[in-house]
Amino acid sequence: MHKHLFLIVALLFAVSSAVDDDAHAKAKEVHKDDGHGNFAYSYDITNGIGAQEVGDAHNNVQGQYHFTSKEGVPIQVSYTADENGYHPHGDSLPTPPPTPEAILKALAYIEAHPPKEEQKVRPRPQPKHGRH
Repeated sequence: MHKHLFLIVALLFAVSSAVDDDAHAKAKEVHKDDGHGNFAYSYDITNGIGAQEVGDAHNNVQGQYHFTSKEGVPIQVSYTADENGYHPHGDSLPTPPPTPEAILKALAYIEAHPPKEEQKVRPRPQPKHGRH
């Protein structure tokens, strides 16, 4: 009986320790802003979550964030954002499948044989309305 009680207490302690890691996580934060549109911030939490970002007055931003997945895999994503949009990079991000060979051939054919400019149709001259 005491063996089972010891195992139950040990299991509860292990589970509560894992929960306590997130519940009692501490954060280290840094914020900088020059008042002219340039900024930087970062945070790191003792549970492995963190991010950094810098930006300028021209709306150009670079940054990264990281965490550990439920499966225990470290995830890190870096990114840029500017007038051309948001561009993330990371091994964990999905990628599109390769373009099928038939599509590549069709695109090459279209590029090699651009459509001819359509013949312009001249509008008919309109009769002038006037006095006879």
